[in-house]
Amino acid sequence: MALKQNKTSMAAAIAAAAGNPPIPPAKIERANSALPRGTIASVRVGAGGIQEIDTSLILPWGPKDRLGVELTPVNSEAEPNFDAAVLELAESINEAGGQQVPVLLRPSEEVDGHFEVIYGRRRILACKHLNQPVRALVRTLDDKEALQAKGLENSSRVDLSYYERARFAREILNQGYDRSEAITALAISKNTLSQLERVTNDIPDDLGDMIGSAPKSGRPKWTALAEALRKNAITADRAKKFLETLNASDSDDRLNGLLSSLNPKKEAPEIRPAPDVVIKTSNSAVNMTIKRSGENEAYARWLEENLGQFIQESYERFKEGAEEKAS
Repeated sequence: MALKQNKTSMAAAIAAAAGNPPIPPAKIERANSALPRGTIASVRVGAGGIQEIDTSLILPWGPKDRLGVELTPVNSEAEPNFDAAVLELAESINEAGGQQVPVLLRPSEEVDGHFEVIYGRRRILACKHLNQPVRALVRTLDDKEALQAKGLENSSRVDLSYYERARFAREILNQGYDRSEAITALAISKNTLSQLERVTNDIPDDLGDMIGSAPKSGRPKWTALAEALRKNAITADRAKKFLETLNASDSDDRLNGLLSSLNPKKEAPEIRPAPDVVIKTSNSAVNMTIKRSGENEAYARWLEENLGQFIQESYERFKEGAEEKAS
């Protein structure tokens, strides 16, 4: 599944970098070339310039676009985080006989002989898990070019959730890019950027992290949660405490459960006009139950025989009363 999704997004993603010549895996001076123009379809899979790079030489870069995917920094003793999606992708790569979709890197100006990842963090982690080098396009890109390439790849990726897009947009702005650059990178409108901002402004990151990416949940659900927090229908602390008690391993279930807790279903009011007779009313229906047992069995049988007539008579009285009010 993960491999197929990456295949469909590859052509659009590498288009932004395809115009520069291959770079040998060594520190070089950063070029300031513009992104190439042309159609995405002109980029061919397996074109020259794809290299195999040791995953230990790859550094994180830029705005974070996906929850739960982290590269281990250089000289860090921390173990890499292989979540379920990364392990699934590693299995797909292994079954396919190798990585089919290259990642995009640029030479690091900070650490000699190392590279910064523009996009492809999950593929890098999957290759790290498999103890194999990652196949990569290495291009000289300045920060704006790199951001556009990253955004182009994200816009073609079907598995990036709405909440991850919101967090990615916020990270772009937090790193000093202006709104027009964020709009271009994400290929969205001003209105959409404002909607994404409202979500991240009203939902604290730690609460969003507890919920997760929720890939099946779109703007309406995240907006509903943001509005509930903004209007104090629930506080972030109460929401986190609720999630701690919620037995749900799926991020979409956690979001749905939290939203459901904001509008709990009210028990329909009960009327007990006679022994073992219960009438429940709601906005959509009126229900009556009568037990057919014990002393009530004879009454239940008698009511069954006469209920139709009672209803008909009561309905006629209702119509007469409605006509009198109208006249």
